[in-house]
Amino acid sequence: MPDDILTLTHATERDIDLLLVEEFKCSPDFVRWFSHQVAAAVGASIHVGPSQVTHSRRRTHNRREIDICLEIGGGKAPATYVLVENKLDTTEQFEQAESYREEARQLVSNGTVNAAYTALIAPTSYLNQHRHFASKFDATVPYETVAAFLTQRAISGGEVGDRLRHRAAMMEQAITKSRRGYEAVPLAQIEQFNAKYVALARAKFPLLKPGPSMLKEGRPGESKTMIFAPDACPDWDFLPQMRIVHQLREGNANVNFYGWGDQFVTLAGPMATDLAGAPYRLVPTANKRANGRSGLMIVVETPQVDNISGFDAQADAIIKGMEATEGLRAWIWGHKEAVRRWAAIRSNC
Repeated sequence: MPDDILTLTHATERDIDLLLVEEFKCSPDFVRWFSHQVAAAVGASIHVGPSQVTHSRRRTHNRREIDICLEIGGGKAPATYVLVENKLDTTEQFEQAESYREEARQLVSNGTVNAAYTALIAPTSYLNQHRHFASKFDATVPYETVAAFLTQRAISGGEVGDRLRHRAAMMEQAITKSRRGYEAVPLAQIEQFNAKYVALARAKFPLLKPGPSMLKEGRPGESKTMIFAPDACPDWDFLPQMRIVHQLREGNANVNFYGWGDQFVTLAGPMATDLAGAPYRLVPTANKRANGRSGLMIVVETPQVDNISGFDAQADAIIKGMEATEGLRAWIWGHKEAVRRWAAIRSNC
């Protein structure tokens, strides 16, 4: 197999999270090197002793999470913590860097640690594009320097060298956002399932108009979401772009208000009040694109459905899912004034 074939279809932020966690967990050399990067940035010395790492750690007085928490030293003396945020291409969340700094301050003030610093790991292009956000962290560590360190250590050869070269290649793939393309392979089971789903929707729920992707032939095997036509949602002039979907595998239907997730904290209370008594919950989305904005979904649970396992045997679950989707669609259309209030709150943010 040629060496230039990409192992992953593409490297995601989560992939890099897990790569970093494993290096922190298993490589004292990596911990020592990373600690020196942080120490140089803050102008302090960090005594590197035994270390431990946790991923997605809940903050002390906040429901939000720290991507990676690295504890250095410890034992009889208080440890040093480095709170690490990894960014590949997602934009900052509201006051994200500030909450990292506040967590570091609280860890020191309550005596949990001797010192606590914040660090942002991201591609150089990201750090240049988001200079203000990056400046709020005590230290920034480019992906490129991590990849270079892994490559340098790979000269040892053998299995360890191969593993390190693979990890460096993953970092490079994330930096360049390279993707290994694939050609969708149509599956007869999904073609048949989709045709029956569309026919049933048209017969029983005519206002849930099938969208272009539902009518497309040759659907690939990973297509698990029914995306309805844009006019299934209102086109009121105060609304953002919207869509309504039935997610088969995830077991939910949802209406997504594009861009509203950035104001989730402000909108959640008023929207929840208007939704009281309905079987719906609010969920902000995470937009992975650079400068992408978060959406805000109204979600209703539905039975899980497998579009490879056949339509007829799951007909009852499918109908219940369609009924829930239609109910959500009807709620939006029937509560124009409530939705108008939400839009007004959003526009004033």
